[in-house]
Amino acid sequence: MTRNRSPLRYLPAHSVDVASGPLVLFAAVSGMLCFVLWRMARGEATPFDAAGFIPQVMSVVLTVSVLVASGGGAGGDVANGFYRAWFSKPIAPWWFYLQRWLLGGLAVLCIPLLLGLGLKLVFGGAWGVTNELMAVIALGYLLVGGTVLLASGFTARDWLVTFLLSFAQARINDVMGIMEMTKQDPPAALEWAHRLLPPFHLISPIKGLPEGNDLVHVVAYGAGLVAVALILFVVKPLGSGGRA
Repeated sequence: MTRNRSPLRYLPAHSVDVASGPLVLFAAVSGMLCFVLWRMARGEATPFDAAGFIPQVMSVVLTVSVLVASGGGAGGDVANGFYRAWFSKPIAPWWFYLQRWLLGGLAVLCIPLLLGLGLKLVFGGAWGVTNELMAVIALGYLLVGGTVLLASGFTARDWLVTFLLSFAQARINDVMGIMEMTKQDPPAALEWAHRLLPPFHLISPIKGLPEGNDLVHVVAYGAGLVAVALILFVVKPLGSGGRA
C-alpha cells in the first residue's frame, strides 16, 4: 500500500476542522444577528443600511474572530502531544500550520459575506459588502493572525498573547493621540513601544483601507510575522517542551 505523501493530504482534515469550528460559529452568530435586527426593524419605514452596518460590526468582532479562527495552532499541538500524530508521516511543519492558518483566514473572510447575504435576504437591497471592506479584513487577518501564528511557536496561549498585545497597543495609541492633541512630547519608551508593537490601530473596517506608508507598514509587518513564524517552525523542534 503506497503512502500518501501529497503536501495537501491534510487539507480535507483541516477544511473539516475549520468548517465545523470557526465557520459554523461565524454562520450561527451572523444568522442570530440578522434575526435580531429583523425583529427590531419590523414596522419601520426607514430602509436598513447594510453598507454602513457591516463595517461597524466587523470593527467590533474582527480581532476576536481572527483569534478564534487562527488560535490553538502549533502551541496547542505541542502542549497536548498532537504533533506526534500529525508528523508521524513526512510533512513539513511549516506547511502544515500555514495551510491551517490560511483556511482560518478564509473563514474570517466569510463573516461579512454571511452577514451581508443574511441582511439582503431579510431586508432586501444592497448587501453592503465591498472589495475595500474585504481587503481591510484580509489585512486584519494578516496582522492579527500573523501575530497568533508566531506566538503559537512558543506557547499554547497564542490567542491570549495576541489579545494582550492588541490591548496594550490600543491603549498606547490612545495615550499617544491624547499627547499629540495636547502638544506634549511622549516619553521615549512609549514612543518606541508604539513603533515596535504590531500596528493594529491602522486596521479599521470603518475607516477603510490604509494608504501610503500606513499600508506598507501593515503589509510589511504582517508578512514579516508570518515569515518569522514559518522560519521558526523550520528551525525549532516542535517536541521541545511537548508532552510525551
